[in-house]
Amino acid sequence: MQSGLKARIRSLRELLAKKFFDKKSKSGKVLDASRAKSVLFFRNDNKMGDTVVSTLFFREIKKKYPSIKVIVLCGRSNREIIRYNSNVDQIYETGKSFFRDILVFRELQRQNISLAVDFYPFRPRLKHMLMLRIIAPEFLIGFYKSSYNIYDFSIDVSFFRLHISKWYEHLLKVLKIENPDLKYDITFTYKEESEALKLIKKCNAKYRIVLNPFAASKHRSFSYLKLKELIDIIENEIDCCVFVLCQQKNKKKIISLESDRTFVSSFESILKSAALIKCADVVITPDTSIVHIATAFNKKTVALYLNYSNTYERVDIIWAPNNPNAVQIFVDTKNNSLENDIKNISNDNVLEALRKLL
Repeated sequence: MQSGLKARIRSLRELLAKKFFDKKSKSGKVLDASRAKSVLFFRNDNKMGDTVVSTLFFREIKKKYPSIKVIVLCGRSNREIIRYNSNVDQIYETGKSFFRDILVFRELQRQNISLAVDFYPFRPRLKHMLMLRIIAPEFLIGFYKSSYNIYDFSIDVSFFRLHISKWYEHLLKVLKIENPDLKYDITFTYKEESEALKLIKKCNAKYRIVLNPFAASKHRSFSYLKLKELIDIIENEIDCCVFVLCQQKNKKKIISLESDRTFVSSFESILKSAALIKCADVVITPDTSIVHIATAFNKKTVALYLNYSNTYERVDIIWAPNNPNAVQIFVDTKNNSLENDIKNISNDNVLEALRKLL
């Protein structure tokens, strides 16, 4: 009952957003990216994995149009991914407060944005539509927005059975960029790399395994007991050290796991974790942002996934590692025999995947 009410409220907000902030008619403008002086990317969803994949777009558009100014609107967390990205000229951050965000939108309005790309694939809500009206880019591209007049061009090709990078590849073709390089970019400074190397040097074993046990959902995160069991199994079978990634808030829960071969790393910056991943021989993670960071460095990866796919949308393909050095393991929910929870992926299966990769 409660979820149904939330859905109705969300639908009402979307209808109100369209009614009050959509334009009365399409502009009829024709896209000419070669004349654009600036391009704004909306990544204010604050999703780090999506932002990692987006780095291919920033690089490829700069290669084709080197004089264009690349601007990104993002959240506090995913800003870290592009903090040192040489293909991004300017970064604006949202999320502190509604009124602070309005000031950010007004500042972008004064930039007179030539071209803007909105990656949000769903029906926009009130704040999202208000943002678009305030910023008012000269030309706005969206995905699945043909019913909205505020968007000058809508990409309506069904990508729900293709990898997320294919969305961006299609968008690059719209901008007259052919045969793009789909590799991701992760840039960090000497400071991040030196801290990672300092930790890595503690390892005297043959292999260095980075294990990220946490994700945004509790159903995608390891319990303490599952994590301990996996570390014990790995260290008993493989000559390795295990570096466990976690946020500071989770460190107290797992610090007791530390030993001469297990190290708990609570870096405050995702870039420090990325630097550690770059030093690793293999990465284990249920979190797709870490999967994409590992892909940026072509790291051997054991990627753990829930089973969210259906006949219409193949989540296992959309958010796949896109990395020939990666192995995907899914929760087997056939016949509803198991709960769709990471706890139902056997640690023995993870060990088997590790052996194949190493």
